[in-house]
Amino acid sequence: MLDRFSHSSIQTFKKCPAQFKFRYIDKIHKKDEGIEAFLGKRVHESIEYLYERVKSGHTPLLDEILKVHRSLWKEKWHSRIAIFHEHKTPRDYFSLGEECIARYYRTHHPFKQNVISNEYEMVFLLDDDPAYKIKGIIDRIDHDGNGNWKIHDYKTGKRALTQQAADKDHQLALYQIGLMNELEQVNSVQLVWHFLQHGIQVESSRTEEGLSFVARQTKKEINNIRGRIKNGGKFEPKPMILCNWCYYWEECPAQSIPNPYIRN
Repeated sequence: MLDRFSHSSIQTFKKCPAQFKFRYIDKIHKKDEGIEAFLGKRVHESIEYLYERVKSGHTPLLDEILKVHRSLWKEKWHSRIAIFHEHKTPRDYFSLGEECIARYYRTHHPFKQNVISNEYEMVFLLDDDPAYKIKGIIDRIDHDGNGNWKIHDYKTGKRALTQQAADKDHQLALYQIGLMNELEQVNSVQLVWHFLQHGIQVESSRTEEGLSFVARQTKKEINNIRGRIKNGGKFEPKPMILCNWCYYWEECPAQSIPNPYIRN
């Protein structure tokens, strides 16, 4: 029985139960990844480097951050990266990463935010119930010293959330629940999404009632997953366009050939 969950694992189950089983129950770890995910990781690491330098008292030039991005891309590139869009090349995605970083840098320079932590990992309980243990990683946490907090999330994908969608989003709300479990002084918590391709920022906040709703829904989804595991329910694949970005073509009964979008 799984003892902890994340927003990502729950979303994976809702998207495709078979993928959830391969990854979280069978614990099949694949080197495969989509180019979009690879791009996102490198951009996150580059921005994390930026703020770690700022925290140490040095504001790096943009050229330094782009050099870090270039080095990380070269160091971590491998042959099992899937590129779905046949008219695009790895260079196109590398350049997109540079554009995202440069746009973010110019927008937020000189970086006067009161950054407390980057890539902050936490494990917490929903409603103090050990049966509902959640793991999360927050891209960045800011604090003004007076009990006002900000939870930041960087997104490199094409789609930006509308305000309405952000107000209903569960991911950062779960992070807020986890963070508030650790804090003594909380006057306010602001949830902030940075959509790096668009150069826009969307902010949202949650009431106590809203956080309680997220906790209840998350527990309901966890119960659904555990019930299927306990009762021997099937984890059927859901063939869809997103299969092109899936790491588990070889394991999936809905596929008969290796992923054709991985260019070996």
